[in-house]
Amino acid sequence: MSKFTRVQKIMLVMIAVLLPFALLTNGKGSKLKSLVYDPFVMLKYSIVDYPVETMKNWIQDFNDLWAAKEENDELRRQLANMEQTSALIENLTRENEELKQLIGSEVSGRYQKVYAHIVNRNPEVYNNIITINAGSNQNVQLDNAVISSQGLIGKVIEVNDSTSRVRLLTSQDQLSKVAVQIHINDQEVLHGYLEQFDIEKQAYKVRLFTNTDRVKPDLNVTSSGAGGVFPSGLYVGKVQQVEDLLNENGRIVYVTPAMDFSSFEYVAVLCEVQS
Repeated sequence: MSKFTRVQKIMLVMIAVLLPFALLTNGKGSKLKSLVYDPFVMLKYSIVDYPVETMKNWIQDFNDLWAAKEENDELRRQLANMEQTSALIENLTRENEELKQLIGSEVSGRYQKVYAHIVNRNPEVYNNIITINAGSNQNVQLDNAVISSQGLIGKVIEVNDSTSRVRLLTSQDQLSKVAVQIHINDQEVLHGYLEQFDIEKQAYKVRLFTNTDRVKPDLNVTSSGAGGVFPSGLYVGKVQQVEDLLNENGRIVYVTPAMDFSSFEYVAVLCEVQS
């Protein structure tokens, strides 16, 4: 099968015939040149120069497009890295602020703070138990109170050499009862105890031992220190609402927790100073 079409064969024959003639008569008259040389130039441009130039332009356009694609890919990678770096900086800034608040929180001189990081939270009991990276090697003991940067969060229920488990106040097993006090004013407090965490209201349920009507929303609630498990004065939260008890003495007070229990990473265990 021939490699050339019929038209291409005719053009090649014309080139073979006209080329010698054009070379012999080149420069012997403009009329002869226009009749022979100019058609040859046009034919050469159509068959050789134009296809070659078109191919060169196509290759250049392809190279430009490929370079633009690689540049866009690199810009996307840089943007992804910037977003990751920005998220990392934001997280480190938040953790740094949390640590600053935790370190700056005041506790009784009877206690020293052992700082720890949360190393495990079981998603099935997310608001019940956490594991921290401090244990008996750091003088942590059973029933030590545990605070976050915002206030009291629970107590130690299991101690190992370098880790401990902490039951949060949001636990539903009702084993973390805390003696609390509601601050009516600078000189007066009312005593009660935290019974449990109400999931629907997202608030602690506190039982008061009096029918007083002086408890109002937004009053501060702290640990009272009664019972000896939790030090006094640890912030618990603010009064959310008050309910009367039917056929019983006292009132039920719902208290908004001091913090979101899903948003902290660092804690401090309050260990009693050994004399």
